[in-house]
Order: sequence, then C-alpha cells, then structure tokens
Amino acid sequence: MGAFVLDTSIALKWFLEDETDRAYSLAILNSLSDEYRPIVPWLWFYEMANVLLIQVHRKRIVFEEAKAFLGLIGEMAIDIDAPDKRTILELPYLAREHHLTGYDAAFLELAIRLALPLATSDQALIRAAAAAQVPLLQIPG
Repeated sequence: MGAFVLDTSIALKWFLEDETDRAYSLAILNSLSDEYRPIVPWLWFYEMANVLLIQVHRKRIVFEEAKAFLGLIGEMAIDIDAPDKRTILELPYLAREHHLTGYDAAFLELAIRLALPLATSDQALIRAAAAAQVPLLQIPG
C-alpha cells in the first residue's frame, strides 16, 4: 500500500464517536502499519490540537479526553513533512486556484509534490484533489 497524505478531517473522526460517516476514517486507522504510514504537513499537529480544543469548547469532549487523544497521536507512526520556505510561500496561490484555505492547500500540495494519495473527508479538498488529479486513498475492503 505505501504512504499517503492524512488530512485532519479523517483523524478527527477517529476520536469523535458522534461523527457521522466514520467507516472510512476507522478503516484507515485500522490499516496503519510500518508499511502503510501517513505523512502530514508539519501544521497537522497544530491543527489537531486546535480542532480538539474547539470540541472541548463545544462540550463534545472534555479536556482530559483531548489530552488523551493528543497523547495517542504522539505515539502513532506518522511522518512529518517540513517544506521549504518557497513551498510555504506558494500555498496561497494553490489555495486560490482550488478555492481552499491555506491549511487545506498544504495537504493538497504535499500530495502533489510527493505523488501520494490523499485521505480526506473535506468536500472542498476532495474537489480540489480531483481537479489537481490527486487520487483519494482507497482502502481495500
């Protein structure tokens, strides 16, 4: 199977049991291994911390759960990509071209640059991946 780019929208569903349509994200989680590893842009960890904190504020989880989830993420075999300055400064152009946030453009850029499939449930990112001819991750059933 190999490597793939993991979007925050997928990982968040690992921890929020009241999320709808979790099957795809849980299938990804269950298939992680040394041979099947996600790679994320460096901002992914900041984004995960932020979205979990938002869920605490919305009272979907308590702070202790957010801390536990972040601890689990810290133990997972997830590769981190640290792009160079030029790549980061070009993200607004990619975001504009595909109608994405700068954050989502980082995931698309990484998938394009490394020629990897993208795992996401974000509809804007799915549309952008199709336009950029980036395949979505398919989990064998």
